[in-house]
Amino acid sequence: MKAFELLMVNKNVLELMSSASIEVSDIKYIEMYKEYERMVSAGHKKTYITQYLSDEYQVNVRTVYRLINKFSHQVKV
Repeated sequence: MKAFELLMVNKNVLELMSSASIEVSDIKYIEMYKEYERMVSAGHKKTYITQYLSDEYQVNVRTVYRLINKFSHQVKV
């Protein structure tokens, strides 16, 4: 399969992702967000969670906050 064909097959999904400011590279943070949701449901404070995830996934705390906001945002389909 050529890159063009892959894009055409997934065109609608990619357009939706683009309009929601979701990048394909964000896929690497799915597990981090799942961990965030687990910790929130366990009753941990957001400040503690973001620091923990920052250390665990070796990203800046600000990046964790940005990703949490991005992944929590409702997307119109």
